[in-house]
Amino acid sequence: MFLLGALAALPLSMLSEIPEEMVACSQGAVVRIQARSYEQGDILLVKLIEPSPVREVKVSFLDREFVLKPKSEGGEPQALIGLDLSLRPGRYFMDMALTLDESGPETVRKIILVKPGKFRSKRLTLPPKYVTPPPEEMDRIKRESELLAEVYKKASDRWLAEGFFVLPNEARMDFNFGERRVLNGRTSSVHSGVDIDADMGSTIIASNSGKVVLAADIYFSGNTVILDHGLGVFTSYLHMSKLLVKTGDLVRKGDVIGEVGSTGRSTGPHLHWSVRVFDSRVDPRSLIRLRLN
Repeated sequence: MFLLGALAALPLSMLSEIPEEMVACSQGAVVRIQARSYEQGDILLVKLIEPSPVREVKVSFLDREFVLKPKSEGGEPQALIGLDLSLRPGRYFMDMALTLDESGPETVRKIILVKPGKFRSKRLTLPPKYVTPPPEEMDRIKRESELLAEVYKKASDRWLAEGFFVLPNEARMDFNFGERRVLNGRTSSVHSGVDIDADMGSTIIASNSGKVVLAADIYFSGNTVILDHGLGVFTSYLHMSKLLVKTGDLVRKGDVIGEVGSTGRSTGPHLHWSVRVFDSRVDPRSLIRLRLN
C-alpha cells in the first residue's frame, strides 16, 4: 500500500519516459543509454541489449571502467554512471570496447555533452556549532568523514535492487538538489540531496532493496542510514529521530528503516534524501525515473 502511494505521489514529469540512445557496432545496436538529460547531477544508465552479439563491453568514462556482460554468463548487463553536480560542463568521451561473438573486437566512441545544472540559491540561519564547530568536536568530525569515505568505497559488485526506486516518504518534496546555500551569512555549502517535508516521527522506507552499510549518529547529518544497492548506487536518509535498522542488515524495498526527525544540522523536521553513484552526487529524481532490472 505504501509503495503504491509513494509512486502515485510522484509528479507526472518524473514518471514519464526518459530519452534513450542506441550505440551500434558492425553487427547492429548493442548498448542502450538512458538519461533524464546530460546535466550536472544526472545519472546515465548504460545497458547491454539482450540477446546481443556481444559477450562483453568495457565502458570507459570519467576515469572509471564498467564491465557489462549478459546475465547468462553470470555478469551484470547494466552500469550506472553519475554526473557529479560539480562536474565541469563540456564534451566527454565514452569509449566502449566490445568483445563480439563472431568477429574481432571493436571500439565505439560516443560523445557525452554535459550541460550546466539549474541550481537555486538560499540563505539559512543555523546554530553556530553546525557552521563553525567547536574545537572539541573536530576529532569526531574527522573520524566520521573518514568513515563515510570508506563506506562509499565498498560498493557491492552485484545489483541488489528490485525494479524502480520509490520515494522514502509520501510528503511533499522540495526540489532543492544542488542548492547553493549561504549559512549564517558567510559560510557556503552545496545541498547534495532533496528535502522531503515530512512530519516528525513519520515513517521512512527503503527506496529499494539493499544492504545497510551505515546506521549511526553523525555530527552534521544526525541519525543517518546509508543503503548500498549495488553497482556503486547508494541512497542516504538523514536527520532521523529514530533508527530502526542496524549496519549489516539486508532490507527490501518498502521496509521501514527509521522515523523522520531534526537531528544534526537541521532547521526543523524533515527527511534529507540523497543518492550517490560511487563518488558522484546525483539528483534522486534522476534515479527514480530509470527503468532498471
